[in-house]
Amino acid sequence: MVAHKTVALADTRWGGHHPTYLREFTASLLRLGARVVLLCEKPVEILDALPPEADRSRVHPVPFTHTNDAFFDRRRDHDPVSTITRWFATGKAIREAERAMGQTVDMVFFPYLDSYIRFAPLPVLPSIALGRPWSGLYFRNAHLEPGHPAGSGWLRRAAKGDSILSSSDCRGICVLDERFNDLLAAASGNEVHAFPDMTDEGAPDPESPAAREILAKAAGRKIIGLIAMEKRKGLLTLLKAAETARKLREPWYFVATGPFARSTFSDEELRWCEEIAAAAASGEIDNLHLDLAGHRIADGTPYNSIFTSFDVIWAAYEDFEGSSNALTKAAAFRIPLVATAGQCVGARVQNFQLGNVFPEGDSDAAVSAIRRTLERRAEDGSELKPAFEEYHRRHSRTRLDEIFRHLLGLPG
Repeated sequence: MVAHKTVALADTRWGGHHPTYLREFTASLLRLGARVVLLCEKPVEILDALPPEADRSRVHPVPFTHTNDAFFDRRRDHDPVSTITRWFATGKAIREAERAMGQTVDMVFFPYLDSYIRFAPLPVLPSIALGRPWSGLYFRNAHLEPGHPAGSGWLRRAAKGDSILSSSDCRGICVLDERFNDLLAAASGNEVHAFPDMTDEGAPDPESPAAREILAKAAGRKIIGLIAMEKRKGLLTLLKAAETARKLREPWYFVATGPFARSTFSDEELRWCEEIAAAAASGEIDNLHLDLAGHRIADGTPYNSIFTSFDVIWAAYEDFEGSSNALTKAAAFRIPLVATAGQCVGARVQNFQLGNVFPEGDSDAAVSAIRRTLERRAEDGSELKPAFEEYHRRHSRTRLDEIFRHLLGLPG
């Protein structure tokens, strides 16, 4: 173990997966003996959430925020001005932290690299703003697929900002969606690493009131579940599948819980969801738990207690091209999934036989996919043999440590 590397983790976003990733990345770097400069909105929360064995004395917390709105249009996430100022604000915060610590940061890692490359004009920007090695986790790389509309035309390519990945200070690019690694490596001239899409694997609480309520309502029926209700997570298709299953008298119970992202639905869709929720609450629909007043469920034990009450995980994303750590959580707890065919999630579900897939938005096909999954059958009728352990290994903390060790040039 080499104990003299100092790494800055810089993330201007908060909420969703960001605190989980920051905690996991900090813990990994500490396991490798590194010091961590933690730049995020609430670094003390990350410190408090670290595992008991983590050496918190090696973490320098820096409350750090920067607008994630575009400079010219606040409804957008990025434009050239906001991206450039984000780089310089990060560089300034790091230099101030170095003076306070009396130590030099050896490398900067961006847990959400997308915030730093969209509309970035020139590959020299990191050298000017940071002046030190850097790497990061690149989420939205599906435009690299040949023929993808977002990757065609010089203006769209410039908007993606991929040219900055050829920066001489870049020590490697990490991606969750590994399908285009060869293309990205060729375009950037840098190494590309398939990064683990980790999740909190905290032990479920058998006395969880929320989980016990779901199990009581299911009354022995198989449970098909979704946590966090968004349009992109296929909520509308799940509700239609629940209606079809009810008409077919399938002994299943559908659960949609957690926060309800109203803004992702049209007015007509919202009215329909509210009608379904009212019918479920009154008992008119008896195979569905749908609470549109639900709140965020913290990852870890609260989330996992509900998650492990499900017999099948609904991972049927729509109009979504990236990775999902729902697959990692399902693999960790050995629960099969149903997913939309194609893209990163669908390909992984098929490749690792984690469950079954169906065409996007096809609720009848979803019912068939659920039935096959519960019967442990693949689409061709053969036995479904989920490679849970192999999938989990590729998306584990051990794999995370291996990548950080490589990026930092530490001995194996």
